[in-house]
Amino acid sequence: MMKKLCDHPLYRYLNEQDISKIECARHSHSYLPQELIISAGERTRDILCIDEGEVLVYIESEDGKPLEITRLPAGSLIGEMNFVMPTHRTAFVMAMGEVKVSSYRYHELTRILSKDYDLAGKLFAALNLQMTSKLLALLG
Repeated sequence: MMKKLCDHPLYRYLNEQDISKIECARHSHSYLPQELIISAGERTRDILCIDEGEVLVYIESEDGKPLEITRLPAGSLIGEMNFVMPTHRTAFVMAMGEVKVSSYRYHELTRILSKDYDLAGKLFAALNLQMTSKLLALLG
């Protein structure tokens, strides 16, 4: 579980005023064990932050069997690549236990960022850091 706002991956470079602007785009959701959070093929561009719990990221093999890609703990972002580069979701994300997620809807967040370029720069720097961390973890 994330303990402080500064632990939030989107808020890494933000001050209190910046955070209050972003917070109005945040929506909280709870998921039960084994509940799908994201399905492959979805067109949403929302960013999700895992506030509590752990999720499984997987794809389906040609014969329909799940192939685990990774597990993500609290403090991880989901969907940051799709936020930046519009495409379909490429994997399934499932709650491993009870999971709490904050979602930042694409249209709400981009409306806020389009009015504050400094805030946008800070937020994209945080997204870049998350994507770099994930890539390095996958490369081992």
